[in-house]
Amino acid sequence: MNYGEEYAFWYLRLNGFFPISNFVIHKSDEISHSSDCDVLAIRTPNVFEEIGGQKDDWDDWLRDRFDLNKTIGVICEVKTGKYEKDKIFRKNNVQYCIGRLGFVPQQFIKDFLDRFDELKVIDLNDQYQIGKVLIANDGSETDRYSYLDLGSVISFLVRRVEKYPEKKYRDRMFFSSILFQSVIDRVSLKREFDNKLKDT
Repeated sequence: MNYGEEYAFWYLRLNGFFPISNFVIHKSDEISHSSDCDVLAIRTPNVFEEIGGQKDDWDDWLRDRFDLNKTIGVICEVKTGKYEKDKIFRKNNVQYCIGRLGFVPQQFIKDFLDRFDELKVIDLNDQYQIGKVLIANDGSETDRYSYLDLGSVISFLVRRVEKYPEKKYRDRMFFSSILFQSVIDRVSLKREFDNKLKDT
């Protein structure tokens, strides 16, 4: 993962999702060339953790776009540089990702895709939602996908660590990501510095 994809992975992870990074989309009869989905993620409705998994821990950006009482699948693309809007969320790649999420029976995916192609989020049987999310340094919300600024992703991660500073710092080395470990460490150093300023 590049740094943007890693931030996106941990944003989804800390919002209750089970994410897969760099999900491989194989070349096939319907896919002209191999590629990948930066992050593919599933979230079930009754997510809970004592540390960082309470109802008020979830980001408002997600609450505004998804129904957290449903099982959610997210197809996430991450762009840290320039990109062409018409080349993200290609129909065949989205179709492949929908098959992997497993919310739609294989024989109905193509019919479903025709409706989903022009929507950012679609509901299925009042139980499931699938959404396309672009995380980038620059962009805007469209009818086809939701947009989340990469700076907002990083700010969320910082706020989460700030909310549970001692516990996150104590357990920082258990997180597999050096990038996220460094976020925890920076928050801890800033907190220590701020406390010293108060004492002077």
